[in-house]
Amino acid sequence: MTAPPVARTPTGRRLQLAALLRHLREQKGLTQEEVGALIWPDTTARSAQNKITRLENGDGGISENDLHALLKAYGTTNGVALELALLLNSGTSQRGRWRGPRAAHPESSRQYVDLEEDAALIRLVAVERIPPLLRSESYLRAGSPPAETVAAILDRQRVLFRAEPAEVYAVLSESCVRRIRGNSRVMAEQITHLLRLSQCPNVTLQLVPFDQPPGLAADAVLERFALLRLPAPGVIGEFRQHLDFAFTMMGGRVYPADNVQPYEQLWLNATMGALSPETTRRFLREMLRSFRAGPKE
Repeated sequence: MTAPPVARTPTGRRLQLAALLRHLREQKGLTQEEVGALIWPDTTARSAQNKITRLENGDGGISENDLHALLKAYGTTNGVALELALLLNSGTSQRGRWRGPRAAHPESSRQYVDLEEDAALIRLVAVERIPPLLRSESYLRAGSPPAETVAAILDRQRVLFRAEPAEVYAVLSESCVRRIRGNSRVMAEQITHLLRLSQCPNVTLQLVPFDQPPGLAADAVLERFALLRLPAPGVIGEFRQHLDFAFTMMGGRVYPADNVQPYEQLWLNATMGALSPETTRRFLREMLRSFRAGPKE
């Protein structure tokens, strides 16, 4: 039996390895302190525990020798789990990854960009601006941003159209399609782009209108955030089948959230206050007619 597929990016592989090692330790019934003492007996107990904590949080790397020692402590000396752990650990280098157009992504966004590329499921809530993943090229170019920035975002959008595309669910505030970027022509092209995307089998769009019709949750206050779900190879026992991450967006920056659960509730609230996908398309068609009838400049 061969190891299951792993994440595409170094960030995703590091986090998959972290989840796998945490599972193996818990399955063995060992504490972080006990494991640290086994692997690094000449290091203080606190320092050894911190190493395990960082490793299981995906914040630190591990040498191949230490990884073998760790897996031996967990009773994993052969088989799929061993093959998977070694494979994950061999692809965590970021060297050269952020060159070319990708260098346009600020340091604060790079973890998100990597996990977005790895995600099997992407859920977005947006206000005021269309999320980068859903922007048309003319919308991206409005305001004359650097060419590298446009190229970097267009490269990110490949997750929508690759051989095994991510499932994308987006809830947009009406403000996203009301707030003009560029001019009416740009907005018409953007709404046309949204309508085309909404017909893709892997993309679901919903809109929260300013004037909510009966039947929708009236208290759907939207916040800008994203939920990303990565596959986690389920090779042992009850190992969970996915890894979830939440990010908030403020002032053009992306911040990881420590606790995913509150955002799951916010996501539920947003979808309950949104129009259905088909009603959203009707709304967007009305908006498209409005922008096409409006001034071009």
